[in-house]
Amino acid sequence: MTDNYQNINVIDPLSNSIFNASLTCTNNNYQISKVQESIDENTNLYASPGWIDIHTHIYDGFTQLSVPPDEIGLKKGVHILADAGSAGEATIDGLRKYLLPIARTNIKSWLNISSIGLVHLKEGSHINYLNPELTIKAVEANRDFVCGIKVRASGHIVGSMDLQSLKLAKLVARETNLPLMVHIGETPPLIEEVLDLLSEGDVITHCYHGKLGKPWLSDGKPINALKTALERGVKLDIGHGAASFDFDVCKKAITRGYLPNTISTDLHIRNLNGPVFDLATTMNKLLACGMNLTEVIRSVTLHAANILREEDWCNFSKKAANNLTLFTVERMEDEEISKDVNGNNISIHKKIIPKAVINKGKLINLH
Repeated sequence: MTDNYQNINVIDPLSNSIFNASLTCTNNNYQISKVQESIDENTNLYASPGWIDIHTHIYDGFTQLSVPPDEIGLKKGVHILADAGSAGEATIDGLRKYLLPIARTNIKSWLNISSIGLVHLKEGSHINYLNPELTIKAVEANRDFVCGIKVRASGHIVGSMDLQSLKLAKLVARETNLPLMVHIGETPPLIEEVLDLLSEGDVITHCYHGKLGKPWLSDGKPINALKTALERGVKLDIGHGAASFDFDVCKKAITRGYLPNTISTDLHIRNLNGPVFDLATTMNKLLACGMNLTEVIRSVTLHAANILREEDWCNFSKKAANNLTLFTVERMEDEEISKDVNGNNISIHKKIIPKAVINKGKLINLH
């Protein structure tokens, strides 16, 4: 791909529109100039503000789950990766010292309420692993890249601690004025008890899991506790993962009008080679489940940027033109099958394929 494009369809998440434009570069400064208000059907090349994945595990070499950030970041069209709780207050310094300096992809961190992060996967099972005072200090020392607090509130993680980890995580989030990302899954605790503790700006990840205790009725309507949480401004995040995304739950909720705010992967070593693979694959699954192209792109740009408090990320006159993801939208002639975590199939008829990124004014071709 060249530095200049005379015919490209641009998705503008701020105006929720698609227009045809030229993209030109002068001295590593890109500019988008609108050609016509509608798309050009003769091109399938698109541009959007850089994609953001708000739930990943990229503390490579320090936890048993994490993967190298650039392998799922810029190389896959993703500009910002938010690590979801791999680091806690006792391990966050290693992320700053050893990972941030070598990663080309921009990294954020949801700081785990557990001091040990994800050194092992029972991080919320004992009160000795939780130190809210030191967690607050770690947030203050790392405000430049800590984007929120993470807690996993499901039975096999918290054990007899029940809601204690979540309550302490909410305390830290409130004291630091940061959002809380809550992993939901197996009971206990009951999902109603979890949802009742969340407030505006907090994020429910794994929102369409199919396990016992999910926050959806069989017809796709939210249970009362979820409905009222959403009315309070709580956000829905996909968090696909290895065990937390069910096509049937997702399609029924979307049919009822309950779309996710953000599409994320929960990428880690156990799902990198399937069923997740990368953010684009997850985006394509949501297209197949009933979201349209602009809704999918807004989920990985505007909505994700708002949660991470990335100002002007989608403003083409400021940051956006120099931080783009370029991609094609291919209509599949031959049926392609994609799977959820339970092995259920869905047909992919339209496919987003990242081709290049413009990162801080520099073009990087992906294929």
